[in-house]
Amino acid sequence: MSGASGASEASGVEELAQAADALFYAMRRARAVAGQQGSGLTLAQLALLNPLAEERELPVGQLAAAADVSVPTATRMLQQLESKGSVVRRRSPADERRVLVSLTDEGNEQLAAVRSLLRERQARLARFSPAERDQLVGQLRRLTDLIAEPGDD
Repeated sequence: MSGASGASEASGVEELAQAADALFYAMRRARAVAGQQGSGLTLAQLALLNPLAEERELPVGQLAAAADVSVPTATRMLQQLESKGSVVRRRSPADERRVLVSLTDEGNEQLAAVRSLLRERQARLARFSPAERDQLVGQLRRLTDLIAEPGDD
């Protein structure tokens, strides 16, 4: 590899990394804004509550894992959400050591409002042609796999 083509390749990799970072930040900001506008929930709280949209009741540990936070952190967040009326926590009748969490009606409304705002924003993706969307899906999945791949350290 010559010096010029090596520098060009490094520049292209750096440009790709910067574009990926910009995409991640834009998506994070969009979700945070949707959370605040739709419900007053933070991005971390949304990540914690999102699995409850599919399951009526889940243990704290499973919610923590889905949100990629520790169980003590999830517990503190859930205490705050419970005081706001978004969730209800109760001991499992089968195992008193487990705490089960479910959304209240208000919590369901908050999550539905955020999801509605996000769907409205996602509708913008229709500006891409079907072929462009297919290409993007493949490339984004590949990028996701590369980012999630364990390092060689």
